[in-house]
Parts: sequence; C-alpha cells; structure tokens
Amino acid sequence: MNQTPPRHHRPRPTPLASAMRGTLIALLTVSAGQAVLVECARAAEPSATASEHQRYDIAAGPLDETLANFAARAGINITMPPEFVAGKRSPGLQGEFTVAQALNRLLAGTGLDAMGSGKSFVLRPSPRVNDEAAVIQLAPVQVTASGLNDGTTEGTGSYTATGPSGTATGLALSLRETPQSITVMTRQRMDDFKLETLTDVLEQAPGVTVTRQSDSNTFNVRGSSVNLQTDGARRISTGWGWNTHIVHTLDDLADIDRIEVLKGSSGLINGDGAYGATVNLIRKRPTRDFQASTTIGIGSWDTYRVDADLTGPLNADASLRGRLVAAHKESKTFNGKDSDASTVYGTLEYDLSPDSLVSAGLTWRQRELRGASGTTPIQGFDGNGNAVPRMARDFNIGADWAGYKQDSLNAFARLEHHFANGWTGKLQLTHDSIETPEMRIGSLRYALPAVTAQYGLYKDIESRDQSVILDLQGPFSLFGREHKLLFGAGASRSRTTMLRGDQGLQVLSGVDYAQGGSAVPEPSNPPTYSDDYFSSQRGYVYAASQLSLADPVKLILGARVSDYEQKDATDISWYNTRLSEKGVVTPYAGLVVDVTPDVSVYASYASIFNAQSARDAAERTLPPEEGLTYEIGAKGEFFDRGLNASISHFWMRTDNTAEEVGINAQGDSIYRAVSGVIRRGYELELSGELAHGWQAQGSYVQNSSDLDSASSTPKHQFKLGTTYRLSGGDWHGLSVGAATRWQSKIAVQRDNARLSQDAYWLLDLMARHEINNRLSISANINNALDKKYFAGVTNFNAQGLFYTWGAPRNFNISLRYGF
Repeated sequence: MNQTPPRHHRPRPTPLASAMRGTLIALLTVSAGQAVLVECARAAEPSATASEHQRYDIAAGPLDETLANFAARAGINITMPPEFVAGKRSPGLQGEFTVAQALNRLLAGTGLDAMGSGKSFVLRPSPRVNDEAAVIQLAPVQVTASGLNDGTTEGTGSYTATGPSGTATGLALSLRETPQSITVMTRQRMDDFKLETLTDVLEQAPGVTVTRQSDSNTFNVRGSSVNLQTDGARRISTGWGWNTHIVHTLDDLADIDRIEVLKGSSGLINGDGAYGATVNLIRKRPTRDFQASTTIGIGSWDTYRVDADLTGPLNADASLRGRLVAAHKESKTFNGKDSDASTVYGTLEYDLSPDSLVSAGLTWRQRELRGASGTTPIQGFDGNGNAVPRMARDFNIGADWAGYKQDSLNAFARLEHHFANGWTGKLQLTHDSIETPEMRIGSLRYALPAVTAQYGLYKDIESRDQSVILDLQGPFSLFGREHKLLFGAGASRSRTTMLRGDQGLQVLSGVDYAQGGSAVPEPSNPPTYSDDYFSSQRGYVYAASQLSLADPVKLILGARVSDYEQKDATDISWYNTRLSEKGVVTPYAGLVVDVTPDVSVYASYASIFNAQSARDAAERTLPPEEGLTYEIGAKGEFFDRGLNASISHFWMRTDNTAEEVGINAQGDSIYRAVSGVIRRGYELELSGELAHGWQAQGSYVQNSSDLDSASSTPKHQFKLGTTYRLSGGDWHGLSVGAATRWQSKIAVQRDNARLSQDAYWLLDLMARHEINNRLSISANINNALDKKYFAGVTNFNAQGLFYTWGAPRNFNISLRYGF
C-alpha cells in the first residue's frame, strides 16, 4: 500500500481549528508495555458527550490518522500502544453518531475495541487477536461478532465495499482477492438515489440489464438470467410466469445493508442455476450502540412512503442486541395502477460467549397491486407483421378489477462460533413462505387481428423455500505458509402449489384497443380449476481453499458435488416434468497475483449446470444446460482502499442451451438444444471515493453472443452514479449528485416485422441538505430529461411483437430525522 495518504483524506481545517488543534500531541514510544497518547485540545470544537449525536465526515485511511482526526473533532483522549495501530486502516466515518458509535465504526475490522467513557478511551485487543503479549499486558475485553468487520456498508458513506465478501467462493475475501467480477451496491448508494426495490437497485447496478414485461421484471447479466440469494441462502421461484416474475423483484429493501452482484458462473456456491450472475442481498444487523431514524417522503403519482429503523443493545453489557425496521408505501404508477407495500423486519443477536453468537429474525412483507396487466405488454405488431398504432405512455391494458394481494414471511436463524485456532463455523436455517390467496387476470391481449381480452384466475398460491447451510473455514499452515480452507454442506427444498383457472380469451366486439383495460368486463363464467404443483430439491457438499503459493500469488481451488430433483405436475402435458441429476460436479479455479502494492491481476474458471424442462418438437426434455465461464482481469485498490477499480474480459461457453424455434399445435413453445453457444465481452468498473467528499460508481460493459435472441439485450451499456458533498461556508452540509445510464439499441423481430428501441440516455438527479445534525431533506428527480423509451421489447412469435414503456420524469422529496 502507498504510505503517503491521498490529499483528500485530510479535510481542510478552518484557521481557528488549525490553531486550536496545534496542541495535538502524539507520544509514540517503542518500549514494550508503554502507550501512545493521542490528546486533543477540546477547545478546537465543542466536546461530544457520550449520548450526544454529532456529524462526522472522516475519510477511510490509516488507523492512526483517522483516530487522530476523530479525537480532534470529538474532543476526547485515546490511549493505545503504537503496535496496535501500526499498518492498520479504518473504513472512515460519515454520518451522525455518538462517540461510542463512532469509535465502534472506526475500529471495524481492526480487532480492537475502545474502552472508556466521557473524554478518555483506551484501545484494547479483542480475545480473538492472536497477540499473546498484548493479552498479557491488558485485561481481555469481550467483543462480539457484530463488532467485527463483516462487510457492513451502512454508516460508511462509501460507494464501495471495504469488508470481506463470500458471495463468490464462500471464503471471506476482499474484492481484490476475488478472481471474479463483483459489484457491491452499498447502503449509501441506495439511499442517495432512493433505490427502494430490488428492481430499482439493479437498474443502476453495473453490468445488469433490467427488462420490464408489463408488471414483471427480469434481470440479465452477460446474456443470461441471474440467481437470487439472501445472506447466501438461495431464493427459488417456482410455478407459472405470472407468479415467479413478481416474487422478490419488487421487494422493499429497507431491511438490506448492501447487494452484491457476482458476475458469471457460480456453481461453487449454487450448484445449479443461471450462469449470468448471482445477486446476494445482505441484511442489516443489530448494532452495539443505539441508533434510530425515520424518513417520510412524497412523490409523483400520489406516492407516499414512510420508514423507521431502530437498533441497539437490549441489556446493560450489549450482549443482546436487536433491530426493528418498518416501511410502508402507497403509490400509483405512471399508467394508473394502484400499489400498496409494507415491510417489517425484526432481528435479535445474542452473545452466548465471547466466541459464540446466535441470531434470528423475521421479515414480513405485504404487497397489493390493482389494475394489473400480468406479463402481457402492449402489442406493437400482430403475428402476421401488421403494425398496431403506438399507445401513449400512460396506456394500461390491465382491467381495473384485476390484481393480487401477496403476503410473505421469511424466518432465519444463525449460529456462529469462533474457535481458538482462528477457525469459524456457521449454521444457518431459513424458511421462506409466500402466499397469494387470489390473483385475478384481466387484460387486453391483442389489438390485431381483433381486440381480444385474456382472463384467468389463480387461487391459493403457496410457495415455500427451506434451506440449511453448514460451513467451517479457517487458516492452516503448509510448507511454511498460511492458507485458508472451507468445508460446507447443505440442503434446500422449494415447493409451489396453486389452483389455476384458465378462463381463456374473448373477442371484444365494439371495443377500441386504445380504450385500455377499462374496457375489459369481469368474466361471468366460473373457471374450472387445475391443481398445479411445482417442486425442487437440492443437496450438496463443497470445499474451497485459498493457497498462498508466494507472498504475491494466491491460488483458489474448489468444487461442489450436487444432487438435484425437480417435479412439476399440471394438467398440461408440456409442463409435467420429472428431472433428476446425481453427483454433478461443478469445479472452480482462480489465480490472483499482486503485481504492485495496489494492483492485482487474476484469471478464473467457473462452471454451473441448469436442469431444464424445455422440450423439443417430439416433447422430449432437453438435457441439462452446462455453462463454463473464463475470466481474466486486473483489480486495484487505491487511496488506502477507499477506491476499487477493475477491468475484465470474460468468455462463456454453454452447451444444451434452449433456443425457441417455433410453436406446436397446442400453442406451446418448441426448443432446440444449441451447443457451443459463446458469449463474450469485457467490463470496466470503479467504485468509491475519487476525492474527499466525492463518491462515484461507474462502469462500461460490452456483451456479444451467438444467439439470435440476444438482440433484445443491449450490446453496450454505460452507467455512472456520483455525488459530491460540499463543506464549509454557506454550502456546508449540501450534497448533490447525478446518475446516468446509456445502452445501445435493442430489437425483436418476426419475419419482416421489427420492433426496436434505439440507443438512449437516462439522467437522474439528487440533492440533500443537512439542516442540522439530526434533520436532512432530500430531493430526487428520475428521468430528468423525460426520455420516452421502451423498458422492454418482447417476441411472442405467432402472437406478435410487444413493448413496455419506461417511466416518464418523476420526483421524490423526503425528510429524514435521526435520533
């Protein structure tokens, strides 16, 4: 690492503060058992009491410098032996905190605790720090897992991750140590641009394409769909498209700390699934110190949202901690649909001992949508290539009476233990249930050849996901070097049951398509229900190791062995499926070489398999799809790890890829297995602090594919989100920012009919003013230039080509108060 800190890590003090801080004393001694005293004249700024919140803006950097900067601002004394801070760094501090809260965050990941109260504090190592001399000199102090650097981004004010991630390999590695592309959308990034749902976040996440198909949203990375996880546990969606496309994608993220997007194949951590990416949502955890906030906001289309977040210790020694998060939103869409959404998240953590932690929690969500149009977009061309006049952006094909109400409950429990030899073990249990009592479908299906309505009724939709994960990881020595090793095992089960009532299609005589869904009458004929059942089961064992071949060279090897079973039972023969795969091995390999103190180069190989139910013209199920991803690149950590940058080239080969080639007599799609499908491209990304107060996250991605269907995904994509916080003078406390997105042309085609969206830019703007240490006001404008564009184009073959409008310009204003 560079020894000279970047100039932006030192805020420019006022003349008065410079004079008063001239009394800063740093007594460094090298004698064993003696301490260094960082003493600050409290006349520099008003002293912060133990319970008083004060705003801090301290950049990440060397630990001794950040502590000195903080002590000067807070007016406190910090005592420590110099060897405790030598070579260590702090993630910095942005936001409103008490002194104790601030010290806890500044020391995250250092293995140190601050003991004391009032104006004087002493740094001491946690019992997990393997420094016997330090333990002999100072009495041990209990430190809990919540105080360790677990990658938490909340409160850092950063657009990059400073902590470890296990999303790629299960091993706790930094972004630079991971030989695959990883994007982290931090809590600060989400808060600045009011990214409130998973779809909102992924629209601005580097390398991710969000395609809207009427009420449903799909995610695409490197030409393939993605896998979803929460805290590393898979979230499986089964059933019909109307059900699967609305699960998870519209969840409110008030309970989420960050979202990690792993690009490429992920067979080591998933076994089976899509090879485009894995999206891992990491929950917020309780804190050792009390903090609370509430936010209220209003926006376009009668949007109202309120949320509250309360966390802190529940007993005197903070061994029991809790967190409660709640959010409620009511809104209309730009095309007249009504939506309500509520989220309540509660979690507890308890220190069974200094080395053992047990935690549990619940997340309850409820969402209701009225005026829904399902997965049918607006028709642009019929199956014969005849054009349908373009409808206005506020056009809705959904009937007023159509929609659904959905309840979900996610429960989890986790036990973590830190062994004396540096090894850690974790057992995690999850249960996810989603219930939709009734889903009413009513929409305009076609404008040509005749205006036709589609009807359907789903009842008693119940989805269940259960999983258990056990892993053990830690260091070991071999040939005089220290390495890391991970063992894991787990099992999961997914099941969806429902009653499906298909009421078919009806030609609406005397109705103009432009009238929209309001012209669709409620059906009078009762449906005949089919009892549908979808299920899948997985069991696996895996292992991974990071081998230190030399100081600058790390080799990562791993493999997973998976068993997979799937059973789908419906009254449609096309969707009666029984799949079984035993002992499928998905290997992983990666090499990371540090070429300078700040830059590493890497290469990796990853695999995955995907059991599929797609069938050919003879109604034979296609064999499992196999995906291989090769990636090479370079990653850098700059400005004392305050800025991450990467460049990568990926090459993906898939065999048995299902490509739609037609429709059979029953109207079902016919597929063929395509071997040797190649997807390739490159990505450039940076995230973090470019200068003091200037945060940015940007990327450029290029994708190419051999598949004709790839034309509906942009080949080129650019995204940039940035904010700057002004300090000093009349503008102190003001932050301004912009997020822009550009993508190249997309299109779908059937015979001579072609529906396309040319390349376009979108621009979002934000501003936030901190009125005082507790109260701030924010304003956001999305699609500020009011670009008119298609957010998705769809080819339904014989039914024609369809499109979905993107949202017009809209605004949001919110007030946040911190306690």
